[in-house]
Amino acid sequence: MGVLNHLIAPRRAPGALLPVQPQSPLGTLLLPQFAQLGCVAGALPDHGPTGSAWSRAYVLGAACASLQQHGAAPVSDHACFAAALDAFALTYGETGARAILAATIAAAEAQEPEVEDGLLQGAADLALATSGGAAAALHFATRLGEELAEEA
Repeated sequence: MGVLNHLIAPRRAPGALLPVQPQSPLGTLLLPQFAQLGCVAGALPDHGPTGSAWSRAYVLGAACASLQQHGAAPVSDHACFAAALDAFALTYGETGARAILAATIAAAEAQEPEVEDGLLQGAADLALATSGGAAAALHFATRLGEELAEEA
């Protein structure tokens, strides 16, 4: 997926309902972790620990892995981008999701080690969550909880 996909990906109408439901793979993984951090879906800060390169990559890794949960790979880059955009909107909100996703894709393409680690951890945690190991798949909340506690 190239960095310029954000220019060609289909645009969602403002305020459109997010397709990520609590029972979806992404909802199963992310929503309990947001709650554990005391955050509301769509309102995580895009700065500090929740907006770090690792955190953004975790969300992207989980979104990419969620596409594999549907049995077949998506047929287009548009479908990949739409799934990732939904995950970022679920995490950071509709307003900044596209820009945050574009920056995360650029960091992934630059092969930044922290981003690669986040991508792999997000994908691994999604696989655990969908196989019934959700209790063990709390790396996002665990890591960010520790970082937020250090800031306080």
